[in-house]
Amino acid sequence: MDESADIDSIPVSVQLNNEEPIELIATEIDRYTGIFRTELDTKAFNTQPTDAEPAKEPTVKGESEEEEAEVPTLAIKPGDQIRLSYLDRQNTFPGHKHERESIVYVNAPSEAKMRIVETRYVSEQGSGKGTPTYLVQDPNAPANQVAGIAYEMPITVEVIDPDQAKHSGSKVQVEITVGDNQNHIVQCDLSYNYRGGESPDAEIENPALYEGRFIGQMILNLGTADSPSLVPQLPDMPRSLTGRVLPPQTPEGDIMEVPQGSVFVLNITGPDVARASYLDTIRPNEQEEQALTSTARLVTDGVLAITDHDYEYPVSTVHLGDKVSFLVIDPDQDASNDRDKVEIIVKTERGEEETFELEETLSHSGAFSGAFKLAAVERPTPGSKDGKIEAFFGEKLTVTYRDTRSSSIEEQLIQSAEASVAIGTNGLVSSFSKVFENEDLAIQTQFHVAESYFELFKSHLDLGRDKEAESDLANGLRVLRELTEDYPNPKYAARVSYLRGQFAQELKNWGEAIEAYENIIRNHGESSLASDAQYKLAQCYEEADRFDEALEAYVTLASTYPDSPLIANVMVRINEYFYKNENFPIAAQVGAKFTERFKEHELAPKMAFRVGQCYYKSEEFGTAGQAFDKFVKQFPEDKLCSEALFWSGESYRMGNNVPEAFRRYNRCRWDFPESDAAKYARGRLALPEMLEQFQREANVE
Repeated sequence: MDESADIDSIPVSVQLNNEEPIELIATEIDRYTGIFRTELDTKAFNTQPTDAEPAKEPTVKGESEEEEAEVPTLAIKPGDQIRLSYLDRQNTFPGHKHERESIVYVNAPSEAKMRIVETRYVSEQGSGKGTPTYLVQDPNAPANQVAGIAYEMPITVEVIDPDQAKHSGSKVQVEITVGDNQNHIVQCDLSYNYRGGESPDAEIENPALYEGRFIGQMILNLGTADSPSLVPQLPDMPRSLTGRVLPPQTPEGDIMEVPQGSVFVLNITGPDVARASYLDTIRPNEQEEQALTSTARLVTDGVLAITDHDYEYPVSTVHLGDKVSFLVIDPDQDASNDRDKVEIIVKTERGEEETFELEETLSHSGAFSGAFKLAAVERPTPGSKDGKIEAFFGEKLTVTYRDTRSSSIEEQLIQSAEASVAIGTNGLVSSFSKVFENEDLAIQTQFHVAESYFELFKSHLDLGRDKEAESDLANGLRVLRELTEDYPNPKYAARVSYLRGQFAQELKNWGEAIEAYENIIRNHGESSLASDAQYKLAQCYEEADRFDEALEAYVTLASTYPDSPLIANVMVRINEYFYKNENFPIAAQVGAKFTERFKEHELAPKMAFRVGQCYYKSEEFGTAGQAFDKFVKQFPEDKLCSEALFWSGESYRMGNNVPEAFRRYNRCRWDFPESDAAKYARGRLALPEMLEQFQREANVE
């Protein structure tokens, strides 16, 4: 319908309910756009009309651009429908004249509904994979019913409040709390997702806006009110959430800044109840505002597996004389700040039946592990409670776990796993062995042996003795493997992963090193090695040319471990990253913060000089000159002092401040006459503007 070089127009129709349509003219917003627009005003419907204001007939804008058309007015009331229509005369579908329509509803007070959407995550037996499911709300369910939510999925809040859905960008806020000391404000967006498989009416252009359905989501995390609510976003966390968590206010009243790569989480344990609250402020018949609430708690299927010694892969065969490792993953059994316990029952075909306790790997991991000796006994004694599994060659071992709170219909979900006892064992011959009565002493000795192999490994690599280095590597990994088999206490797992990461890093096997360090960060965040692992993870990303991920890892270290002694090195790396990418303003800011915080650091002079370079390259010459002057005051004995004076002069000269540039060049050649910078300074003093400045200062004297 853009038919001419002028601004074109088309007829459109507006109909209120079943009244006579109002014909309007929509005008092209500019030439050659094909976009047409008109408008009309609305006013409240008056049940007692008067003749004081006669109805205005709409008029079309005249030929003169200064002549404004009168805008018609519709008298509307809550619940009315305004139908907009336009006869599309030329189109590809359906191919003939067709009426294009849209409907606008006049907002009316409504009673809101709010609930926490029930979620389930049904895991595959023996694996951590599963199927996420959002459940449809039962209309007959009592209002105070506690919903069940899966830990693996975000907590999802649904608000249906049509009077708040005014346009596609409308939002509402819901408060989510756990106990008395943990509360978050979640901003909910209009969304038609997570309806348990239902499909919206295809004829409705925006069903969420039509229904007034808002969704807000927040990531769940095992923990209590004492656990941090702002954490680094790990790769296995849910992403692309609907809505967002609003940052809280600082004690000074400002909005808290959220570091890049960090997310807010709702800390919760098995016994905790999460409560969502929404204030319905506009209600029918001028009713008072009402607070709506919904509650939920963790309901998760436990996963049971018989695993290898590292608790990484399920096994189907076990060996007499070795330890059998068991793993249960059941987040809703995390009930306290201590390492909680769950029970498993082990049975064999020859009559063995014992109950064993598995201990949580960390205080809030939701993973429970344990390893028990598999002893060769032809006729076991049931209920011996000696901490051993009595079995014999060729028989089947069955372990069961009773999940008292699961997403299944039954009151208890019984998970089971099986493994066969291998026929035969591997023989082992050694010259001698040392048995330590003190377990801690044994573990420390094994660590020292592994670390010694690591140092030998590095030395042989430096000397180019590759065969010896390979032997050292194999021996070091063997000691670590024996350590995890003989002493599977999870409190040493972080140190084992750290050593493995170091081996891989020296071999430039970046992928394996990254995996080892991520294991520490993900599963052993409370370990003293976590900050070092985060730093080395960033180093590995950097060496693997994955610079964006390296920067994110460095920033995560700075935000998560602000008191770490590695922060200085981190800031140097971040500065280098932005400097190489020619983002000089950010590099200058990082360098300035470094010199303020680490004045005595060996790299402080280099960073202070870099600040001046960044401002110079950003063509902020006045600021660059001040930065180089500051360097000279702070580090008068540093070898870069002569260059700082020269570049200070350069900065002032480029900023057309000839007197200051003249003084810096002179000071450079006077204070450091033998330096290369002094030679360049003498050359600059021979410039015409510098000679003129010399004459001016000589005349003043």
